Amino acid sequence: MKTTFACAAVLWALVVAAPSWAQAPGPLNAITDVPGIEVGQYTESVATGGMTGTTVIVSRGGATGGVSQRGGAPGTRETDMLKPEKVVEKVHAVSLSGGSAYGLAAADGVMQCLDAQGLGTPVAPGQRIPFVPAAILFDPGRCAPFTFRPDASFGLRACQAAAGGPVQQGNVGAGAGARSGGAKGGLGTASTVLANGIIVGAIVAVNSGGSTFDAAGNFFAGFLELGDEFDQPAPGALPLEAPPTLLQNTTIAVVATNATLTKAQATKIAQMADDGFARAIRPSHGVGDGDTIFALGTGRDPRDATNLVSQIGAAAADALSRAVVHAILAARSIHVGTCNVTSYCERFPAHCSN
Repeated sequence: MKTTFACAAVLWALVVAAPSWAQAPGPLNAITDVPGIEVGQYTESVATGGMTGTTVIVSRGGATGGVSQRGGAPGTRETDMLKPEKVVEKVHAVSLSGGSAYGLAAADGVMQCLDAQGLGTPVAPGQRIPFVPAAILFDPGRCAPFTFRPDASFGLRACQAAAGGPVQQGNVGAGAGARSGGAKGGLGTASTVLANGIIVGAIVAVNSGGSTFDAAGNFFAGFLELGDEFDQPAPGALPLEAPPTLLQNTTIAVVATNATLTKAQATKIAQMADDGFARAIRPSHGVGDGDTIFALGTGRDPRDATNLVSQIGAAAADALSRAVVHAILAARSIHVGTCNVTSYCERFPAHCSN
């Protein structure tokens, strides 16, 4: 028995030490580190009538897509199209939005934006269709009437703002009105560059019923930190609030890579990336959660990815967990009238010195 354990320990050490699996954050530590990926966001603040918004992830050259949907109350659009047996091969953007099911209308504006730019799949002479899968979340932290909600104009403005470079995090876009385990949720992003040149990025709007940290303020995904990206000193203990109401809990995300993927491979990566939710949020994928993850392969790295899928999926799960932590660290409290949604950093200021 001791020999078996010893052998297992040696094998594990070899896997962990393998150079091809080494990870480091990209220059921006954002999904835009992936070549071919841009992000645009539009946010309505409390001062202008609501606290909600839309985040759009654009791939102007088209990307092979996949999806994983494990929550019990999803709000999605064009996810059937991503199944490996369906004919459409490329998507041109993904829309993540607040507003619950009403927010799916934001994807209409994204399509208008892309069409105006001449982007889409040709379907007939002079005709094209930009394919834009979408997912939504409820905005329980909006501090405004639910009658104010995203529509096509949100998607249009977010798409028009799409660009590479740094990505704003926290109370922005799809994360503007989000809550997480009773605290303020938000939008977060992270990236990983593998030693073999594969780049993986994640962006997430965290609106979870489960919490991302324990009563002492320790993040469940803190062990995945690369470098000093979370900058977390030891906290004191504080109680947590009760989770949000059923059917108001959803975490939605996109993971992307520069690898050249088939739809089946993109689907597998999305499924593996889903583990990133489970590591960072407890509990995940509940009855009232609409947890959904899209995976995109931009194909900028021309190598055959057959032997890389497991590695990419594992890196995507880690990057997604880290993006969840960034979302919570970047979120800011909302105090409007009798509506109070306290942020992690207001509860644990010593954790957020930077």
